[in-house]
Amino acid sequence: MLAPIKHLLSNYRIVLASGSPRRQELVQMLGLNAELCPSTFEENLDVADFKEFSDYIEATALGKAEEVFQRLSGVDDSKKLLVIAADTMVTLGKEIYGKPKDAADAVRMLTNLSGACNRVFTGVVFKHALGVRKFTETADVYFGQLTEAQIQSYVDSGDPLSFISMYVLRLIASLSSAEQCGLIKVFCHVDLQVFGSTYLLVIDKAGAYGVQGPGGALIRRIDGDFYCVMGLPLNRLCCELNKLFLEDLN
Repeated sequence: MLAPIKHLLSNYRIVLASGSPRRQELVQMLGLNAELCPSTFEENLDVADFKEFSDYIEATALGKAEEVFQRLSGVDDSKKLLVIAADTMVTLGKEIYGKPKDAADAVRMLTNLSGACNRVFTGVVFKHALGVRKFTETADVYFGQLTEAQIQSYVDSGDPLSFISMYVLRLIASLSSAEQCGLIKVFCHVDLQVFGSTYLLVIDKAGAYGVQGPGGALIRRIDGDFYCVMGLPLNRLCCELNKLFLEDLN
């Protein structure tokens, strides 16, 4: 998918404005040599200020991309810098299901999602020296009918939790105190816990579920891009990267 622009990609410093191990894995699957740089953008936009959910999710991704681009532009040649940012949210009807505040909130969300169809929005932004390209993909996720015991067991399994590697912890340590506080607000909707000196554990899955791993057993059908639900729609990402390099940056 990226073969037509492979020679152009090699001339750019590509940065993923994220601390998500899932998105990092997906980018690596495409063969992109992308650095990981979590954004300190505070995700506190009011959805009521936006006409569509897609506008809201793209604005959040844009905030992440612009913060990282501005920070890195001060130490590098911004003409050859490309920042990719993404944000994912789950909706049920008109209600947004963001990252759960704690395990009890995760149980509440999953109870409401049980037996229902939720819609996942993933907004993606490319920020470069000449401007911005952005898009949103959606997918409908149909949950099976879950019992209270199944929901509690899933939450207790830790699958709605994510482990952030030492690489990210080192990035955090290199930031200023203000930037570190910003990252804490981004990552942590629950109390932070450090296990030994290896991992940071946070609840970070929108809707309190992940389609990869054990969470996939909760889902009976997906209409749309599986990778949109996972957090980065790969087909659309490749299509938009080709347009970016063959049209916008050519």
